[in-house]
Amino acid sequence: MKIRDGDLYKIVELFGHTFELRYGFYEEYEREKGEPIPIYPDFKKAPLYTKEGFPFVTQMQEMCKHGSSSFDEGLCVDCIYYRDGEELIGICTNNKNKKGEL
Repeated sequence: MKIRDGDLYKIVELFGHTFELRYGFYEEYEREKGEPIPIYPDFKKAPLYTKEGFPFVTQMQEMCKHGSSSFDEGLCVDCIYYRDGEELIGICTNNKNKKGEL
């Protein structure tokens, strides 16, 4: 069965929120290269928070200015404040990034 743009990849429930992950393309030029891939939310463009006020992040986001990692230019997954969820989505547990603290 061929995967099509917009097909459901997975439904994930994390920290009180439900995410529908669908197949697609991040950039238009990627359509020419092959099959759609799972598309993850862009929490920088559309922030979302847990009921406790912690922001959702993806593992592949660039670490913020409050992050702490042994890598100079780490990703959220490398940060000591990253709390893993499922399917490359987690939360940032740094109090400086909590909603209302920004």
